[in-house]
Amino acid sequence: MSVRDVVSWTTLLMGYARGGYCEEAFAVFKRMVLSEEAEPNEATVVTVLTACASIGALSLGQWVHSYIDSRHDLVVDGNIGNALLNMYVKCGDMQMGFKVFDVIGHKNVISWGTVICGLAMNGYEKQTLELFSRMLVEGVEPDDVTFIGVLSACSHAGLVNEGVMFFRAMRDFYGIVPQMRHYGCMVDMYGRAGLFEEAEAFLRSMPVEAEGPIWGSLLQACKVYGNERMSEWIRVHLKGKNVGVGTLALLSNMYAYSERWDDANKVRKSMRGTGLKKLAGCSWVELESNNRLDSNLYVA
Repeated sequence: MSVRDVVSWTTLLMGYARGGYCEEAFAVFKRMVLSEEAEPNEATVVTVLTACASIGALSLGQWVHSYIDSRHDLVVDGNIGNALLNMYVKCGDMQMGFKVFDVIGHKNVISWGTVICGLAMNGYEKQTLELFSRMLVEGVEPDDVTFIGVLSACSHAGLVNEGVMFFRAMRDFYGIVPQMRHYGCMVDMYGRAGLFEEAEAFLRSMPVEAEGPIWGSLLQACKVYGNERMSEWIRVHLKGKNVGVGTLALLSNMYAYSERWDDANKVRKSMRGTGLKKLAGCSWVELESNNRLDSNLYVA
């Protein structure tokens, strides 16, 4: 192209980001900035921040943040503020996440929900519930994403009664129809607390069929507590159903741990029969020595 404007650059960047080529998307953004051929707009900045967040690339996101600060016409508010906030919490830098949160002048439910889910995801269960209470006091009505963070925090903190209360409030008071992730948080919460009868009753009451990850989290709890009766109930329930390879592998490992070799081999055989193969686990983590999380993170 002889003339490449901001639309051309942003379209290319979006194409890379949507295709999962997030590093390439950032490279396009950096080349766009340095070439000065076209000036990035709000859509450009939001897209590249989302790409950085999806791969946990904190240093790349910080570079974009520095660029935003260099532009007087780009304000850390609205879509840009929320995208920047999302980048920091997805990268695990809650300290900077709170700084951005405080700067955002017009906090909406996305702003609040992003920080609440970020706190829950990074292990700050107490602060999650404190911020949720502050959100309600300030008159912001939570959405379905906000409740995922709240229920996840209750699950990891062992706050079963509170979790049940929040789930019912979400459904009955706020009129939010529970989705699979909400059901997953509840089953995980019961499993972590060793409340297997409650977990089974909850599963039976669900209006939809539980997906593989839910069964997987309950199987993990069975392994922790050594509950073979529940693991057997899960095995019978999953028979003939299409579940993920990770769930089946966990079930097989549980049988092997209990020296039930015939049952373990049967599960492995069923995996081979359907062509399923468990991939090796991997994760993308960017380490920054000067960005350690503070265990005493304070929610104002």
